[in-house]
Amino acid sequence: MTIKTQIIAHRGYRAVAPENTLPAFEAALAYQPDMLEMDVHRTIDGHLVVIHDEKVDRTTNGTGFVKDMTLAEIKSLDAGIYKEPKMVGVTIPTFDEFLTFLRAQNFDQTLMLEIKTDHVSYPGIEKEILDKIDTYQPEYHVLYQSFNLNSLKIVRQLQPKADIAALVYWATPSVYWLKWRGVFDYIHSDIRILKNKPRIFWRPNVHMRTWTVDNEADMRRVFKAGLRGMITNKVALATKIRREIQGDEHD
Repeated sequence: MTIKTQIIAHRGYRAVAPENTLPAFEAALAYQPDMLEMDVHRTIDGHLVVIHDEKVDRTTNGTGFVKDMTLAEIKSLDAGIYKEPKMVGVTIPTFDEFLTFLRAQNFDQTLMLEIKTDHVSYPGIEKEILDKIDTYQPEYHVLYQSFNLNSLKIVRQLQPKADIAALVYWATPSVYWLKWRGVFDYIHSDIRILKNKPRIFWRPNVHMRTWTVDNEADMRRVFKAGLRGMITNKVALATKIRREIQGDEHD
């Protein structure tokens, strides 16, 4: 039986709308991806916000670290003018706004939530995220991922039955050891490294997802190998190629 490779919309559909904003997530949902991927940071006054970078410089008209800004300062920024065509007036969503959006959309797939503690320390953010999810009591599934293995260990301790993935450039023996010990369930590896490790593509690999797959040839290779999933910025293209290689039916 062919494994259906999951399509994960990277920061929403960031190829067509400003990443990690509500328009990007709405655009992604039009293609019914298996998962929505997004990132969470925390402001200086304790609010969880949805943004990828530690700084606001790349994706807004502001400058500075998220950790040093208040929510009011974050919400005053325009998060749409960096994108062509510009989407003036788009703001960085709070985690609450994002979860409310998913509820309004009747989202029923999987949320892939990246805890962004690999460069900035946010003590206690893991519990805050889990508590916030519990508050909304979603019917959809949540998969937690991070480059920071300590964050993954904390999530496992706080919520033993959580689905957890380690973000890595390449899965070293120590990464596989932690997976075997149950610290996390899945490994999410860089496609650039996987391409240099062809044995990964020999047979279906049920625990491996790969990021960020935007090249058509790479997509075809992943789909033909039956990897568990791919994180992509090109949701429409991935949907088209999966239909061609693996058929229409979802898992």
